[in-house]
Amino acid sequence: MVPRREDSTVLLRELIALHDDDGPAGVLPDCVGDAYLYEHNPVYRRIRDAALASGYRFTSEQARDYFAFPLVSLQTILAEKRIPYRANLAGLTQLEDSRPCFFELADLKLNRPAPNYLLHESAHAVAFDALFGRPASVTDALADRDRLVSVILGEAYAMTTEYFAACCVSGPLHDWFFSINSYRHRIPGKKAIGELVSEYGLKPIAWTVLAAFLYDNFLVEKMSMRRLNSILAFSPLTSDIELSREQRNKLRWALANIMVMNREFVQDTSKIFLTMLGYPREIKRILRPDPLELAAKDAAAQAGIEKILSTLSDDPRDGE
Repeated sequence: MVPRREDSTVLLRELIALHDDDGPAGVLPDCVGDAYLYEHNPVYRRIRDAALASGYRFTSEQARDYFAFPLVSLQTILAEKRIPYRANLAGLTQLEDSRPCFFELADLKLNRPAPNYLLHESAHAVAFDALFGRPASVTDALADRDRLVSVILGEAYAMTTEYFAACCVSGPLHDWFFSINSYRHRIPGKKAIGELVSEYGLKPIAWTVLAAFLYDNFLVEKMSMRRLNSILAFSPLTSDIELSREQRNKLRWALANIMVMNREFVQDTSKIFLTMLGYPREIKRILRPDPLELAAKDAAAQAGIEKILSTLSDDPRDGE
């Protein structure tokens, strides 16, 4: 619990006091906000627990190489099972020491510690293990042309995870901690998605969000009703759900808004990553097939989708 003054201001020294060495195993006390997010954000906690259970560990010793160019580091992370992070609490401690009990959270609205992306990279790790198992060579597994949809599913899952983790954010402190631990800063369609989750459960709606991000990363710009119907029919999680016309329109609208991204950035990111794996530069041609048609031919992808959605939606604490 964060102590508050009468004006509800959070002092920097109070924020720093939340970071101690007595937290749960796997929590990083020298990473700003990590312990708080693990405690207060169920999605953050589920992904952390799943990554640890799969044998991944977190290190600040490789942070310089990773943050120099994160995009080219994924294969190393997956092969070594080490996820880098910045030990960025020291900067806040230095600021507090310069003038004790003076600085407040409000002073750090625009100037804040350099971010970490443990949630995003941990989601990649969880997805890779679910989709590919433990291959002898991470690079060879990712370069297998028959597994293209599983490669792209890894990024779609990281984006889905960050989206639902952002939906769990409540209050200024939670928001501030999340802002320096995630790529996502907008939550389009949150109200509609939340209402659909309340009615049908997280897992089936998470599948539709995952599929939307999958199409997004296959450079599909629009969520048509035909495409939505294909998404719903593909998974056993949603194939038996009866949605009214109004509900389908609500879901299609929400997914269409979620898919609004910088198209040039998505394409360029995919081109760099896939050409590292030996794919040709003609990325639009490579990503032209319908991803659900590719997934229908990939039994490992179908089983992996079920696993990663279970990780996202199932929390041991729910039974406590």
